[in-house]
Amino acid sequence: MAIVIQPFTEDRVTAVKAFNQRLAAGGIPSRFHFPESSIPEWLPKENGRRIYQEYYLAVEGNDVRGGFILKHQEFSVGGQTLPIVYYHLPVSEGIVNNSYANVGVLMLRVAMKMQPMLFALGMGGFDRPLPKMLKATGWRLTALPLYFRVHHPLPFLRQIAPLRRSLGRRAIADLAAITGTGWLGIKLVHRLRTIERPRGVEATPINDFGPWADGLWQLGCQHYGFIGDRRSETLKLLYPTSDKFLRFRITRGSETLGWAVVLDTQMRDNQYFGNLRVGTIADCLATPQNAFDIVHATTTVLEKRGVDVMIANHSHAAWGDAFHSAGYLRGPSNFIFAASKPLAEKLGPFETNRNLAYIMRGDGDGPVNL
Repeated sequence: MAIVIQPFTEDRVTAVKAFNQRLAAGGIPSRFHFPESSIPEWLPKENGRRIYQEYYLAVEGNDVRGGFILKHQEFSVGGQTLPIVYYHLPVSEGIVNNSYANVGVLMLRVAMKMQPMLFALGMGGFDRPLPKMLKATGWRLTALPLYFRVHHPLPFLRQIAPLRRSLGRRAIADLAAITGTGWLGIKLVHRLRTIERPRGVEATPINDFGPWADGLWQLGCQHYGFIGDRRSETLKLLYPTSDKFLRFRITRGSETLGWAVVLDTQMRDNQYFGNLRVGTIADCLATPQNAFDIVHATTTVLEKRGVDVMIANHSHAAWGDAFHSAGYLRGPSNFIFAASKPLAEKLGPFETNRNLAYIMRGDGDGPVNL
């Protein structure tokens, strides 16, 4: 029987649950299972929202063989407002049953026909199945730089996975921790890379994004060739009031310089961070000239909270300079941005302009797993 792509409707809930059960039986972790409600818990389509999610299923008769999510959002592209769609969580029964190996390709083909201006984000590295498939179909891919700054070197040396992937690396990291040379070296590197701290810059916790955020958006979007809508109404949906998102308005005197959304997460046996307490600059906005002030202010906030290490993924070159000036180091990144052919053409030349796009974790499915 032919497999067709259909919107996820309420009558398919039982079939989706059965699909997830087959994935679980094949050893697929629950974080890769498809949502079991036809109405998205995050960003449902309602009340004329300009940012929302839609669920689609690959259906064979009464059975579900796959699914994917489309997140719709407006972007400023070269000063023009365009609807751009994020393609994520494409999961196929082909990962546990070779009889359905082509479902992933079918879902991508249909999604591209429905929404040509697509992008994907994250994906775990270039060697993963989805990035490989996207590249094979002509998408353009690039890794978003990862920036990190260590606040507590000893637990960092004991826990960070890339330093402990072999017996030799573990021995060196442990020796550096025991002798204190690791603590001294990390602190010295950060100190030497950090320029003079800005004066009078403060990060104030906020409960909501007000009209002042719209003013920042109008000013900020003019400086970036590709940037997702960050007006106040969008930010309220992306980062609702909760204990998870720490939101800050960053000022110098009476002047608002920007805002930042950060996370303070105690990891538990994380594959990259072990049991470290990780501070993440998940999203922010300011003009390039104020980027360093934003990075410094959020770094100070996270240090005062006592995190072990601070991280951020950011695509824009000016923000990379800001992180460098704030003492951050650049690490290996598995956070991939992929643009469909039509979108890459809008951003073209892609190889030149990819470092001028403004992309962070908030542009995808949020700071998941952090």
